[in-house]
Amino acid sequence: MSQRRIVFIIAAGILTIFVSVLSVELAKEEEKVFKLIPMEKPAKRYSDVAGTEVGTGWSIGEDPNDAVIEAVNMALGDKNDKTPDFAIIFASSGSDIKAIFSKARELFGNETKIYGGSSDSRALMTGRGFVHVRKKEPEATERPNALAVMTVTSHDIIFGVGSANFSDYPSVQTASRHAFESAIRSAGRSLDEKPKLVLVIPSFGAAEDVLKGIEDVASNKTVILGGTSGGPEFALIGQNEVYKNGVSVAVVYTDLPVGWVFEGGFDVTDDCSGVVTEVDGYTIIEIDHRPALDVYDECLGGKMSQLVNELKDLRAIKDHLTLHPFYRKYVTSSGQSYLVFSHPSTQDKTLTDRRLMTSTRIEAGERIYLAHGTWEVLLNRIGNLPLKARVKGGLDLHTKPIFGIGHICSGVMGIIPEDDRGKMSTLINYATDNIPFIANFTWGEQGHLPGIGNKHGNLLTSFVMVGQKGNN
Repeated sequence: MSQRRIVFIIAAGILTIFVSVLSVELAKEEEKVFKLIPMEKPAKRYSDVAGTEVGTGWSIGEDPNDAVIEAVNMALGDKNDKTPDFAIIFASSGSDIKAIFSKARELFGNETKIYGGSSDSRALMTGRGFVHVRKKEPEATERPNALAVMTVTSHDIIFGVGSANFSDYPSVQTASRHAFESAIRSAGRSLDEKPKLVLVIPSFGAAEDVLKGIEDVASNKTVILGGTSGGPEFALIGQNEVYKNGVSVAVVYTDLPVGWVFEGGFDVTDDCSGVVTEVDGYTIIEIDHRPALDVYDECLGGKMSQLVNELKDLRAIKDHLTLHPFYRKYVTSSGQSYLVFSHPSTQDKTLTDRRLMTSTRIEAGERIYLAHGTWEVLLNRIGNLPLKARVKGGLDLHTKPIFGIGHICSGVMGIIPEDDRGKMSTLINYATDNIPFIANFTWGEQGHLPGIGNKHGNLLTSFVMVGQKGNN
């Protein structure tokens, strides 16, 4: 055997060993991101980092006053300062949110800036766990309560809050502009000092106009993240009162690193698409000059008609619609594409009505594309997004962030089997290194598309992570 052949064999052996080791390490990294990891719930669920204290708490107490006391005491823990700079309050739809807000204001005092609103009636979530409220659909008449609270006190973050009742203004856009300007003044800043981040909770059906109103002042380069208040009974928490139809806004000024993400988890390899040719508000009447449901069902290979003929089950039809949304593409001048999903729906289990309803405003002339997904992928995607936010924001993955805030689509939560929904908090805890986080389940989501602006969609998640000094 020649010396050259011997050298080649040795080199090949070394390369094989290297590739094998690398493959194992990559597999380990993939497991860290996607695999369901069983974890014991840590006893500590608050963060004390130099300059910043964060805590979370929750309650399912029937009495709203007792529930607030329990959740706030849990969040503040053994902290000496019982008056946080900023508080987020999420309560399940149907809770007595006015009483909850009143008691929270009494406990915190007038200096704490409060942001929040209703979550879908079925659940809400913190790093302490997934809080099941009910197993039935949100239309059910029973109204058990659930409450989640996050408190933040920081020398490195300045918060401001603002809100508006739509009935007090000539338009939603004007009201939203006022709420945003009030939030900036609440932070002690001038209108030309743009915040690093804007959080927003609009009422159902108002999101597009809310974003326009804020962008009138902030420009479309400002990052806005949020979620429409969960229903079926909607509520927004303002600084001084609770609204049914309005908007709650929080602005964040900080030099700390901030990472965020706004996206879904659907497969977009389907080649079926069409141009919307007739709409009425949030209802698509025609696609390619044909009844909208005819085109949609053809893209699905007649699956909708099959479900009607075999089951006549509106729940099964709704589930299928959730897993087969359509989306619009937005392309920047540099060629970067972003996808914004819309949730088609129908209230007619016979499908005689051939229109498709959405809760996003789609204009005639826009092309929409079919997507599809599975609950397993959607569940793991939710768990992976906080890690993606850390990477996107340049946060050091070897250093714990300080806290996270999420707005997660209730439609996605609802398609996940009841017994598996609790895995969401486990996955997020794993991706965030068990830091405090809070999330509500929303009836629409808002987020930023760099180079495009801020958009409203469905079946999406917005998640923000705030890191420590020198963490990027």
